[in-house]
Amino acid sequence: MEIACHACTEGTNSAGTPCSLCGGDGSIDLLDSAFKQIKLGPEKSLRGQVWSTILTNQADLLDKVNDVLDKCNDIKEKLDES
Repeated sequence: MEIACHACTEGTNSAGTPCSLCGGDGSIDLLDSAFKQIKLGPEKSLRGQVWSTILTNQADLLDKVNDVLDKCNDIKEKLDES
């Protein structure tokens, strides 16, 4: 899972050079070692980003599961009619 880098803007820092934390990508993978280098200050902000990403992904997954359930119910109705 990737979150936006808190130390830069679109991969560059305020001096205009590539961000050393994210390597210029503008995002940090939570499994990347760079994530472990984040200082305590932005921790609350990052925690919010992580939870927001998790909950958004969960909502998307729930929508997909409900779509599959609807299709299964349609198939069951067709089979019950037979």
